[in-house]
Amino acid sequence: MCHNLNNMMDKNSSTDELTASDLHSLLAVERRRLVLDILTGIITTVELRELATEIAEREDGTDVADEDTIEHVIIELHHNHLPRLDDAGLVDYDPDSHTIDPTKLSNYQLEDYLTVTSEKE
Repeated sequence: MCHNLNNMMDKNSSTDELTASDLHSLLAVERRRLVLDILTGIITTVELRELATEIAEREDGTDVADEDTIEHVIIELHHNHLPRLDDAGLVDYDPDSHTIDPTKLSNYQLEDYLTVTSEKE
């Protein structure tokens, strides 16, 4: 997986486009699909805690997630998923301010991928 991610980052730095294979690799993880589903269509910067809370609530199927679950999601997003999405050029993640700028997502037609993925689960 790291090899694929490194290849993807190399390709993006020169072409600034994701291949279908690269996109499928990113979408293979359910939490990243949730991140992209939540951020698609948003045109303002999102706080990491706000995103983590929404993910925790969706995953738990509740209206209010407990603080431990939210903290766990924050850590995983910060150290794993958001840097990968940032490296792929799908979002701009600022790890210092803990903010995500999703405006790059408008360059991609992800709705079809996210819809098909959700229906099959």
